[in-house]
Amino acid sequence: MREEWRYATFSERWGADFIDSLIMSLVGLPAYYLIDVPLFREDVVGATELVMLCWFLWNWTYLVGTTGQSWGRRIARLQVIRRDGEPIGVWRALGRNLFAMFISAPLFYLGFLWAIWVGLPRKSGRCLSYAAIAAAACSSNCTGLR
Repeated sequence: MREEWRYATFSERWGADFIDSLIMSLVGLPAYYLIDVPLFREDVVGATELVMLCWFLWNWTYLVGTTGQSWGRRIARLQVIRRDGEPIGVWRALGRNLFAMFISAPLFYLGFLWAIWVGLPRKSGRCLSYAAIAAAACSSNCTGLR
């Protein structure tokens, strides 16, 4: 990891994910109220689910894979990077997200608990994808991560 970076704390990571979730809700609400409510009376996969899936693939997979930052991570000044300081790539970002959704979350968020068992502040998704979430070590004089 580059010298100007440090491992992000749990609260920094949680804050970035919370911001991403808020943004995803704001993106999905217009589709729900303008398309799903007037057109669909039953529980079907509608426009909201499609919009949120596209947002997930673009924000949490494509952007994190290519730039290392989702919108929430950009606001929180965090970046998901490989050990050499470069972004992790789209396929590893997708693997991290699928691991978090289908293995970590159903098993009592095992990825977050994993940090207790290992010495570094790493979750299981980062251990498996050889990535770390880093925060800028500088304060107000940073112009941006990328």
